[in-house]
Amino acid sequence: MSFIRPEALRSLRKYRGFIFAGLVVIAGMMIMFSSFGTTRLAGGVIAVMGALIGHDAYRRFKFPVGYGGAGVVEVDERQVSYLAAGKGHSISLDTLERIELHRNMHGRTTWVFFGPEGMLSVPGDAEGTGKLFDALVALPGVNYAQAEAASQGRGPDLFLIWQRNRRKLH
Repeated sequence: MSFIRPEALRSLRKYRGFIFAGLVVIAGMMIMFSSFGTTRLAGGVIAVMGALIGHDAYRRFKFPVGYGGAGVVEVDERQVSYLAAGKGHSISLDTLERIELHRNMHGRTTWVFFGPEGMLSVPGDAEGTGKLFDALVALPGVNYAQAEAASQGRGPDLFLIWQRNRRKLH
């Protein structure tokens, strides 16, 4: 038996990054304003770290996360896997060439990963798509603003999230 209602617990989980960042900033500010010398500098560093944690929490908050859809997304050792009823497919982040986010006429999104071993298509409402944020952090130049725009629009569209730099012939 829990003393916290499930709705309140869900809300706390949704905002846990902001809550943690706020606590770190407050702790840093308290140290900074209640001491002097090197300790004051350490408090300032802690407050800046809290602000950076808050920035990361904001990016995660805006990142499209699905739940309740068909299939499960797993990220393990730089490998993204999508497991659905009777089928499963994986693609390595090391050999990845391009990531797109497609939105259909009903506003539903689909992650599409392109690599030399083929294409991996993951519904945006699949369980565990929040893990994709951690996987994409390893790729240089990921466009999180495009992912945010894809989750907020309604009409059909295609968003390029990341593409490997290609060598120019000339």
